[in-house]
Amino acid sequence: PLRHRSESSPDILSLEKVTKKNEIAQYNARIMPHKVIMVRHGQSMGNVNESLYATTPDNAMRITQLGWEQARMAGKALREEILSTNNEPVHFIVSPYVRTVETFHGIVSAWCDPHEFDHIKDRSERVKAWYGRLLEMGLTWHEDPRIREQDFGNYQDPVTIKRCKKEREKFGSFFYRFPHGESASDVFDRVSTFLDSLWRSFDSRKSRNYVLITHGISVRVFLARYFRYTIEQFSMLSNPRNCEMVMLGHDGEGKLRLQGRCEIELKEEEQDET
Repeated sequence: PLRHRSESSPDILSLEKVTKKNEIAQYNARIMPHKVIMVRHGQSMGNVNESLYATTPDNAMRITQLGWEQARMAGKALREEILSTNNEPVHFIVSPYVRTVETFHGIVSAWCDPHEFDHIKDRSERVKAWYGRLLEMGLTWHEDPRIREQDFGNYQDPVTIKRCKKEREKFGSFFYRFPHGESASDVFDRVSTFLDSLWRSFDSRKSRNYVLITHGISVRVFLARYFRYTIEQFSMLSNPRNCEMVMLGHDGEGKLRLQGRCEIELKEEEQDET
């Protein structure tokens, strides 16, 4: 006897697909934070003098006095303007490089000035008291090495790096790997795993606002990964300036939308003071 083979009709399959898509959209709308803001670090010593990379590890490069001023101004803009519409907690995710940690310190000083604790002589106790006050104010943070700078090798010989950057133009900027270092595609891979962790953090509703303090390439890779830019489109993205902020906001339907870029500009008298 002939057996009737049951197959789902195209209409049923289409309905299941739409239902699944709606379920995902509803889930994303439920977990998505109000804002995700990415901030490039303040001006570093390496930004001023690239030859320092030959003797100072990239991860140990500090920010300049101007970099500190940029960080404080970015913090003020975050607290008083960008995040002023709600009084919800803010979670910071920080690259562990010295310049990004210092930028974090400059930014959060807008919430609480660390000089309030200058009366505490022991530095570790002073920092502990400051951190405690920030926690009381609803700020939390952790470091994540996956949003660090692109690795260009260990100590960077200026002549070698200059030659490599010329080779990169011919080879392809996204795929060129620096000797003992990384390519932009390597950064793309680790930022992709970071995004997976970030979404799990959204699911736990750790915070309704996230601030990532990172590096120029990490910001560009984040945008390319989330918005699915092509390699050509990625190559056209301009690197954020020091302490420039790239702002993403929840559209209410489970997606983050680009809301703009905010560049820090110091007045002449403020620059003179630094």
